[in-house]
Amino acid sequence: MFEGFKEVTDKDFYKAVMMNPKPSVVVFTDPNNPANEQIKPILEKYQKLYGDKIDFFYMDVTKNTSFEDFGIFNFPAILYFRDTMELDRHDFIPTEEMVEQAIKRLLRMV
Repeated sequence: MFEGFKEVTDKDFYKAVMMNPKPSVVVFTDPNNPANEQIKPILEKYQKLYGDKIDFFYMDVTKNTSFEDFGIFNFPAILYFRDTMELDRHDFIPTEEMVEQAIKRLLRMV
C-alpha cells in the first residue's frame, strides 16, 4: 500500500509500535480511500529519508479496530510514536511541512 511501510495489525501493534526501541509512524487507513494518493508521496519520501531511524507502518482499518483506542474517526490518520507515547498526529491531510515538523520532533531535531 505504502512503499517501504510494514503492515501492522491489532495482534502485533503493541509489540511492533509501542514497545519499539525506534520511533514509529503509523498510517491508519482504508486501502480504498482516494485520499491515500494525496499523502502517499509525502510519506514515502520521509520513509526513504529516515527509514533507518524510524519504523514506518500502516494499518488497514477495514480489518483492524485498534484505531478506536486512539479516538481516530477520520482516515487516513497519521500517528507518531516514541518511547510508548503518541507525540503527534494528523487526522487530516497534512502538508509536507507538517509531516516534516512531526518527523523532526520524533527525532528530537527541533
